Amino acid sequence: MTFTRSITLAALSATFAGAQTVPDLANPPGKPTLEQLKSAALDAETRLPAAAAAAKGYFQITDAQRDRLSRFLPRTLLKLTRRERVHIVVIGDGMLDAPAAKGGIDPLLKAFPGVFARLLANQFYFTGDVRVVRQDSTFASKERPVMGPEIVLQPVAASSMVQAMTALTSEGFQGTPDLVLLALGFEDGVSGTPLADVESNLRGVIGAAKARKIEVIVAGPMLQASEPAEASLGLTRGVAGVLREVSAEEKVLFSDLGDLARLIAPPSELAEGYQSFPVLARQYQSRLIAEPDGIVSPASNELHVAMGGIMFEDVMDGVPAVPWTIEKVTGKAAEAGKQQLSAEVRNTGKTPLRLTVLPLPTAAGKPQDASPELTLAPGSSQTIEIVYALSSSFMEEKLHVPLLIISGSTSRIEDLTVPVLPAGVMVGTRTTFNHEGIFNPGVQITNHGTQKLAGSWAVAFKDQQASGKFDIEPEGRETPVLKLDLGLKADAPVRQKVPLKLQVDLNGQKLDFTRQVEIVRNLGLKQAVPLHATDGQESPVKLQFDADGQKLFVICDLHGLDLVDAGGRAFDATLHLDARRYGQRLTPGAVDGIRIHGRAGDGDATVEKLAPWAFGTGYAAEFDEKEIKATLSSTPDGLRRLTISLPRSYLYDHEWALNNGNSQLGVNFTLRAAGRTLFLTSSERHPDDAESLTVLELTDKPTLRATVKVE
Repeated sequence: MTFTRSITLAALSATFAGAQTVPDLANPPGKPTLEQLKSAALDAETRLPAAAAAAKGYFQITDAQRDRLSRFLPRTLLKLTRRERVHIVVIGDGMLDAPAAKGGIDPLLKAFPGVFARLLANQFYFTGDVRVVRQDSTFASKERPVMGPEIVLQPVAASSMVQAMTALTSEGFQGTPDLVLLALGFEDGVSGTPLADVESNLRGVIGAAKARKIEVIVAGPMLQASEPAEASLGLTRGVAGVLREVSAEEKVLFSDLGDLARLIAPPSELAEGYQSFPVLARQYQSRLIAEPDGIVSPASNELHVAMGGIMFEDVMDGVPAVPWTIEKVTGKAAEAGKQQLSAEVRNTGKTPLRLTVLPLPTAAGKPQDASPELTLAPGSSQTIEIVYALSSSFMEEKLHVPLLIISGSTSRIEDLTVPVLPAGVMVGTRTTFNHEGIFNPGVQITNHGTQKLAGSWAVAFKDQQASGKFDIEPEGRETPVLKLDLGLKADAPVRQKVPLKLQVDLNGQKLDFTRQVEIVRNLGLKQAVPLHATDGQESPVKLQFDADGQKLFVICDLHGLDLVDAGGRAFDATLHLDARRYGQRLTPGAVDGIRIHGRAGDGDATVEKLAPWAFGTGYAAEFDEKEIKATLSSTPDGLRRLTISLPRSYLYDHEWALNNGNSQLGVNFTLRAAGRTLFLTSSERHPDDAESLTVLELTDKPTLRATVKVE
């Protein structure tokens, strides 16, 4: 006899009812007794299948997915499940660039944020779609005229993580966002933005968003793969590692858009490292678009679809596992100028695993010794050791090592981090404005070992020497006090670049470091200064600034440049202005370049659209670029001149006190023309970082002070 749960309960109910109505009635022949019915019901209950969740269908999420979203995006989940509009601010760099879409739709819909948003809309909305909100846009804001709830994407372009906070507060907060998608780090990795700057700015953005109860998703940068691929593939991984670490500490979602395991699938039969890496590199490069300058960065439509899928999977389910794990990452001292690290690679699968392990070079150094081939039985592990030769300019307390692991058709770059041993050496000083002559670079020596560290240091700068000894406890730090004379004199060059050489002696092991120090004297009005060239050759091109109560003027005399139209333009100029007030301008911040281009003939040049924060952190206005005039002209003697004028009203947060040396602007100017690149000041910092600029005093009698940058 077979019972279901419903039949059993009905039978019991009828039996109990009958027993209460006719308690003395004898049981009819051939019918089960009450005790028999109870026994059969209990037996049926024990044989019923275990309760199981229904299979996932459209508009449904599993309990695990709900728990994950409730932990990281509770407010967004609530709005999605109610099928309400969700507003996402997308702050991104060149990773947002997508090939032109058909039908005139906004390209962001085909870029990975649009792909991610559509997957999210399909998951939670019965009807609805994705809309892009972009001011003064000529694109179609939606792909299909679908009615229903929408996910709204508001793109905010930023060139670097140093701009992220300014972009968010100046433009991103203008609406009422529910979620911030931070898609930065690619350009930071390629240009070498200090990882400490990446970390501090990311923490600032997360803090600002949380203060407004806005949730955050951090997207790790895609991979660079310009030739040679082995030298470029790891460029963005240090940034990715920092973003992952900070996101974990701040408890926000992180999605790695450079996860090769979900981007490509090289043929599994290529087991040897020397065979598999070129195939892997070519396969990834086929999803990129090569630019004329050789930097392979814009993603194809196929890669955007893959990256959008990665982000959706990471948000809903987390990162899928690969059949190995990296454990017990440690470092130890090696010979001078080298760092050794070891890690345990474990096979977490149920089948034997053959791995190709390739450490990738970075700006910090190059791998020299490693064991590229491993074979692991199920559950077993093996320790690998890698020796890195560090760059002489590398001065950090941590070493980030990207480790490419390939197993069959699965690959992933693991980001390893170890402290530099036996001692981490770095320069604590950032940019110093209005320096008056005696300079302390803030050298720091940190003992990351377990034993006391004794040694000596020596510094050489210009014709000056300084030295001293140290005795540092474990996890202790020594900061020598240096007093280096910058040599600020009225007849000295406006700009100097001088090496700062440091040697640390640790029990006979000598470590040599070199950093460049750029010294740029404060500029004044009506002062013509030469621009410098990236090719190192002399340049007769000169730049000067002027101002009155209504306007700022920038005048560039194009001596020695033969302007020729190429691709519709003969020159590109970028003017950076930090127009915060004096006290604010001495603190970290960001600007956005004023970009100008024009043809070779005399006439007005084109001023491109300005960002709301173009003149510094705290600015948040819609500037009409037509109010900025840029004109190329010729004098009777044949001199070509580019003149740029800006209305004083655009610099509304500046005190604008003429003839006052403390009324200052942060400035830089870059010109690309006649095959040359010329600049006023140059820094390894991102050009939109306010600390990469120099000082213009709004007086024709500038003080004898300087901007000092350690690179």
